[in-house]
Amino acid sequence: MNPSYNVQHAPVGAFASFTLGSFNRRGGFASQVGRPGDSNLYIGYREGDGDLFCLPYFEAASGPEVPFGVTLTRDTRMRRVFGEQDIRRELGWASDTIRAGKLTLTLFSPFGPIPDPRTAPPAEVAARCCPAVFARLELDNTGGAEPMTGLFALDAASLRDLEATTDGRLVGVAHGRRWGLACRPEPGVTAFQAFAPEHAFDGSQDRLFRLGKSGGLRVEVPPGARRELWIALGFHDAGTITTGIEARYAYTRYHRSLEDVLSFALDHREALVREALARDEELARAPLSPAQKWLLAQATHGYFGSTEWLDTALDDASPPAPLWVVNEGEYEMMNTFDLAIDHLFFELRYAPWAVRNILDLYVDRYSYRDQVKRPGAQGELLPGGVSFTHDMGVGNHFSPASYSSYERPNLDALCFSYMTHEQLTNWICCAGVYVARTGDKGFLERHKGLFAELLESLLHRDAPEPGARGGVMALDSSRCGAGAEITTYDSLDHSLGRARGNLYLAGKTWASYVVLAHLLERCGDSPRAAEAAAASLRSARAITSAFDEASGYIPALLDGSCPSAIIPAIEGLLYPHAMGLLEGLLAQGEHAELVRVLRRHLQAVLKPGLCLFPEGGWKLSSSSDNSWASKIALCQHVARAILKADLPDEDRHEEAHVRWQIEGSGYWAFSDQMQRGVPVGSRFYPRGVTAVLWLDEAPGGIAKPSR
Repeated sequence: MNPSYNVQHAPVGAFASFTLGSFNRRGGFASQVGRPGDSNLYIGYREGDGDLFCLPYFEAASGPEVPFGVTLTRDTRMRRVFGEQDIRRELGWASDTIRAGKLTLTLFSPFGPIPDPRTAPPAEVAARCCPAVFARLELDNTGGAEPMTGLFALDAASLRDLEATTDGRLVGVAHGRRWGLACRPEPGVTAFQAFAPEHAFDGSQDRLFRLGKSGGLRVEVPPGARRELWIALGFHDAGTITTGIEARYAYTRYHRSLEDVLSFALDHREALVREALARDEELARAPLSPAQKWLLAQATHGYFGSTEWLDTALDDASPPAPLWVVNEGEYEMMNTFDLAIDHLFFELRYAPWAVRNILDLYVDRYSYRDQVKRPGAQGELLPGGVSFTHDMGVGNHFSPASYSSYERPNLDALCFSYMTHEQLTNWICCAGVYVARTGDKGFLERHKGLFAELLESLLHRDAPEPGARGGVMALDSSRCGAGAEITTYDSLDHSLGRARGNLYLAGKTWASYVVLAHLLERCGDSPRAAEAAAASLRSARAITSAFDEASGYIPALLDGSCPSAIIPAIEGLLYPHAMGLLEGLLAQGEHAELVRVLRRHLQAVLKPGLCLFPEGGWKLSSSSDNSWASKIALCQHVARAILKADLPDEDRHEEAHVRWQIEGSGYWAFSDQMQRGVPVGSRFYPRGVTAVLWLDEAPGGIAKPSR
């Protein structure tokens, strides 16, 4: 496997990452931005007075910035770079190991169950939210006759040394108060700051030249010895960091400064690294192919790089008031709902309280009531109902109540139009799976009145007259103005982008009725539960009756106006299945027929020329070259776990998807939106953790939901 690709080494909930791995590109620390860092990284070693051998994580053409026209005493010609043939790399679920020459570098990004700060012991919360990851630099000089000097350094503006502010308890450098790297004092380990990394070796007594914009750590290894150096890579952003809703990072309650973060991380290193190794072992034991393991690992690193664990209690005297946010990668939109539903299964495993937190905030602040309109009708508005916004804001600015940062009126099935029906189904399906997986009776009781409103809203978007309802969305929200609604597949063509009469959205509408029937029954509202169940049968019939025997599949738009073949027709099956409802539904004719027809549909479309690219990657729509890695992972799970579909050449498909991420998206770490394997958007993205569903496919596997 080509080792040239970036990985986001990210702490939980800090919207920060230390990114490296893409050859001849910059990386390093990045905080509060949806892109890789912008530092040249110098990680390597020198034997005796020889050349500096470095991993290729810097831009070779860029030299150090030297003021006053000074000529360097050692120049970059003494720098040699390991090539692809020299580097071996292994990506784990919470680690990343890179070997070259006599050097081994391992990055650890620990993660595990994320405690609810309102109920968990403060010490447990402090450990989980500490915004740091670890680097272990191992140097092997056992066969050497000369001393070896290892280097872990970078270029950055505003560097400072950490010894001065900690009375020597930390050795390292920092960028202002926001990020830094440090180890504990030990013999042969020193920090340096200079004009260029080569100056770390010039023997100057002035090893901390504070005008220099290169800095880091150097470690001496005697001949015949092997040594490892543990480095904490930490972040800290203090104070209120959001607007609209004011919040700070949860970690600031427990870690007052960058120095506190680095010290805490180093003091608790063994336990935190042990947890990272436990995650690695879990994934290693999972019955997945090497390509699947790599994809899940890369996606998980990307997910945590976009997370924000916030606290709306701005003083420590008040109890924690948590607020969970996942930013939308490079776009930085907050808790985008059509991503939240895809993060659902990962978060239910590790932070069920975060799912409840997001759903409650959508109800309390980001819901709205609208009316609906018929296509082409002028001025006539009909009863609508409750729905939810596309997102909660962008760039740490929470948008005003009932409005997103994304949606605009008067757009006809294009990006930035409203996703009213889609987000309505998203809240219903998320809530149903959350209740089924957690048994949260308080959530059920608190929202039982809302469930009836949600049912009414779904029905109104079909038709105002009960006798005219066909089971799928037929009316657009009044918020669209003269425009029309879209789906989460906003950058595709009408086969998946248009909401009205869309096969993909019809499947999620069917699922929403099934989920609501279950929730309403649990709340004791049997009449409305029966109404939801009857609506689910209408939805099933609408889908199955559109099956085209000539083509062997269901057209993307149920009215036949767009005959494209689409894979996400099967997506809606996931939510009743995840709630344990699907087996019971299969005893009923329409639902059993729906599953049978969708199985035939998938087998017909999953072919070259329709929904497979020539190299084997999945193509979500036969009429669009735009395919999303996260949705492919979800649909693969549905195909295997629910439809029991025959998927020949599965290894070839996954190897193609790995190539998309490495050869297409190497610099941008995990990317979602791929056009013929090249990322055209949705880069540095969290959504790929839908792949965690693959772990549910193994009987007795590790995919037990967190409680």
